[in-house]
Amino acid sequence: MNEHGELVLFGAGGHAAVVADAAVAMGFVLVGVVDAMRPVADGRPPFGGVPWLGSPEDPDPSLDELLGRGARIHAAIGNAGLRRRWLGNHTGHVASIIHPTATVSPSATIGKGVFIGPRAVVNARAVIGAGTIVNTSAVLEHDARTGEYCHLAPGAIVLGNAGVGDQVLVGSNATILPAITIGHRSTIGAGSVVTNDLPDDVRAFGNPARNH
Repeated sequence: MNEHGELVLFGAGGHAAVVADAAVAMGFVLVGVVDAMRPVADGRPPFGGVPWLGSPEDPDPSLDELLGRGARIHAAIGNAGLRRRWLGNHTGHVASIIHPTATVSPSATIGKGVFIGPRAVVNARAVIGAGTIVNTSAVLEHDARTGEYCHLAPGAIVLGNAGVGDQVLVGSNATILPAITIGHRSTIGAGSVVTNDLPDDVRAFGNPARNH
């Protein structure tokens, strides 16, 4: 059943494949892929048989036709700057993708173009900024918040009342303790535990996490 309508993905890499699976599970029909490189034409899902619509710099004219008839788009690419540019150019057509196995509180606030992956958890009154990725099994606890275009990598945990700024990467299995604040554009290394507030533009690793 075509429950959610047609979807065009920006991106055809590994993350896009995960997003494609989630989108189909939601009920979207994939009608095109925009990527700098044409996906390998091997017939395998999720991109087998899905038309390539050119690159972001030189999209096929059929992209406008698809959007004109109501298709939605999702930026399924890890680079935060590219996600922001693509979604900014197509604000009226953006879809959020939430895998059916994710748990999302009805009191959470979800921005445009968000991806919430398999078995992820978004608890009460959490806030997710536009274009953010909450990847496989990541957790955003009660009253926690992310800025725009962040990435909570698989298994990352942002505990209650903690907050991260725009374009923050929280690495796989990293933990941000309750009420901690992370500045914009910062990176938290995989497996790290953040016990103190961190400013903008830092790279922090370890347990406890320290600036490097």
